Amino acid sequence: MKNKKRIAGKIALLIGLVEIIAMVILFLVMNQSLTRILEAKAIHDMNVIAKDRAMIVETYINDCVDFLNGYAKATENREVLEHPDDPSYIQASRDYTNLYGEGYNDIEGLYVAQWDTYVLAHTNPDSVDQTFRDAESAKALEDMIRKEGRPFCTGIVLAPVTKNMVIPVYAPINNKAGEPIGFAGAAFYSDMLVEKLNALSDKEMAGVGYSLINVATGVYIFDDDPSLAGSECTDTALLDYAASLKNSGGNDDSLSYSSGDEVICCYYMTDRDWVFVIRDSKNDIFGVINTVRIWLIIICLVITAVMVLVCMASVNRQMAPMKTINTAIERLKANDFTKDPLIDEYCTREDEFGTIATAVRELHSVLVNQYELFVEMLESQSVGTLVLESQDENIVMINHMALSYFDLERADRDKLKVSDIRLKFEDEENEHIKEHLDEVRNVNSETAFETRLKHGDGSELVLLTHAKGAMLSNNLRVIILSLTDITEQKKLEESLQILSETDFLTSICNRRSGEYRIGENMKREVFGMFCLFDVDKFKYVNDTFGHAAGDALLKGIAKTMQKTFRTSDVLIRLGGDEFVVFATGIQDTALGGRVLDRFMGNMSSMDIPELQGHRITISLGAVIVNEPESFSSMYEKADSLMYKVKKKEGNAYIFFDT
Repeated sequence: MKNKKRIAGKIALLIGLVEIIAMVILFLVMNQSLTRILEAKAIHDMNVIAKDRAMIVETYINDCVDFLNGYAKATENREVLEHPDDPSYIQASRDYTNLYGEGYNDIEGLYVAQWDTYVLAHTNPDSVDQTFRDAESAKALEDMIRKEGRPFCTGIVLAPVTKNMVIPVYAPINNKAGEPIGFAGAAFYSDMLVEKLNALSDKEMAGVGYSLINVATGVYIFDDDPSLAGSECTDTALLDYAASLKNSGGNDDSLSYSSGDEVICCYYMTDRDWVFVIRDSKNDIFGVINTVRIWLIIICLVITAVMVLVCMASVNRQMAPMKTINTAIERLKANDFTKDPLIDEYCTREDEFGTIATAVRELHSVLVNQYELFVEMLESQSVGTLVLESQDENIVMINHMALSYFDLERADRDKLKVSDIRLKFEDEENEHIKEHLDEVRNVNSETAFETRLKHGDGSELVLLTHAKGAMLSNNLRVIILSLTDITEQKKLEESLQILSETDFLTSICNRRSGEYRIGENMKREVFGMFCLFDVDKFKYVNDTFGHAAGDALLKGIAKTMQKTFRTSDVLIRLGGDEFVVFATGIQDTALGGRVLDRFMGNMSSMDIPELQGHRITISLGAVIVNEPESFSSMYEKADSLMYKVKKKEGNAYIFFDT
């Protein structure tokens, strides 16, 4: 199957390559002419929009001039200038000024002033009766107004008080003879103009940016970034282009250029000496071009894909026998020996497919025979065999002996999962098994370990497992487990272990195992009370009642020790009638005394029939151990105490005094 895919892929790749080359040539030819036309149209549209926006600015300023012109012609304003000291004329002018400016939100201020800029009427009451310029600048303003002789705008400037960009407009106020006797002034917010431009931009060209720059001063009149209004333009390239428009002598009123990812269009307002600038990203302006390019690419890709698919379909049809043959080979690799009747059919062909099909059929026969032989050998083994996939631990193979170890039936083999086997073990055993399997999971090495499992009837099985990692010829990594039942062997080993550590007569620890356990406690810093005692006049018991009675007495003492002390305590028969107790956790004489009193009480109530009512006593020396100490050292201390106790009568004990 892989070979078939590779051949089909090469053919499809070759055709696709030819198609791509053809489409690339077509794309380049169409794109070159189409791009040139669309780019020219996009730039032209930007120039038109820049001019339109400039006209909107001009119209807005003219509206402001007309607004002030109407105000300047009012009789109230002429009369107040003719009678500047008459309160009635002043009030009439002020009332008219407030009425004229009422509801006009664009205006910052509307006023009437004398030539010295003394304000007689103003829409802002705080500004009346004020002179807002010195004599020199007032004279300059008067000369400008007289020279113009009509309402005019001086530009768009930064208001010194409000710090807003405003459009100042002035108009002369004439007497009946037509001579100027004062002037009217107004300042209109440029924000209103900006809002109109923004509304148009959002509607017509979303994302477009704009600026209005005073060419003479190089200062932003306004910008779509409000923070730039009134600040100096630092874009030297933009200022250079604006200057070139100004110096063109009226031959050119607009130009466009690219700057980074933007296209910038400038329109020069000759009468104002301003330049209106709009800018937009190349992606927005030339978006249509990019869209056309994308569609051309999509068409090329679709045509190429269709041709490749048609080619692959044709190849697949011609190579259909190879698919069946390949499937048969894959089944053999997976140990699936199901026979495909189409293989026999293809064997009759006289082409290459017939030769390959014949070889596959012969290989199938050989593998089936070898597999059957392998299965018979596996089933005849006297040890359990389990083969697992290394990573997922899926069961590859299991023989009947392994099934019997896990208390499973042969009928369970086909649906068996490794989780079913894990249920036979305790959690601790499963962790133990996993640790050993991890050692061989990804390497070709071996390990051996023991595990215990319980069957449903309560019986316990001990298995010796040899695990080996291996890589099969199909690149499947497996773990091969060889299982041997060593239950009886372990029982024998455990029995021998118990016999080697236990006193034969009393069934408590003998001297060797007892010393070892106490030494282990010292290593783990598990301290306690060390007691050494023997039977008073034990020789008398043996001589009077016989050795059998003496043995019965020793057994009785061991049982009394087991009755008094805990399973965690170490109980030892050193030999003869000498015994040792190491009681863990008892680290003061108060607690130790209570335990020994109970022991002495149990000894006093002990009844040995063989002694015919004779009561025996013991002498005991005790040492509190709070730090690591050798057995011989503890023994010597307790032994010296034990012989002192013998001077007392009855069951008695003494603690070692440090």
